[in-house]
Amino acid sequence: MYVSDVFKKFKDTNGEFKKTITSDVKGNLSLHEAAHLSVNGEQILDEALEFSRTNLESLATQSGPRLGRHIKYALIRPIHKTVQRLEAREYISFYEEEDFRNETLLKFAKLDFNRVQLLHQQELSTLSR
Repeated sequence: MYVSDVFKKFKDTNGEFKKTITSDVKGNLSLHEAAHLSVNGEQILDEALEFSRTNLESLATQSGPRLGRHIKYALIRPIHKTVQRLEAREYISFYEEEDFRNETLLKFAKLDFNRVQLLHQQELSTLSR
């Protein structure tokens, strides 16, 4: 059994992705990210990528500006294909706008990001001397 076989549960009896998941933004974002992890020969992940991309492009135009921006960003830059520090900063911005955010977690993320930035600046300063 391949890991990609897990995605079969998202298909109906005709072998098509279920229409019930087309309007689920978070589900489509997760599916899109997971589909980017495919290797050669995993057809179901290639299909999942196309399915999620189509749905997300449609959802981006139907959503509000904040969610639409998040969707468009995800379509351009999958999380695991970006520089982690840049992605962290972008995600902090998205998370900051969420209604369900945890203020303590948000504060910690900002402090951590700023502390690591300061460390990089100090290292760069030391190297350039």
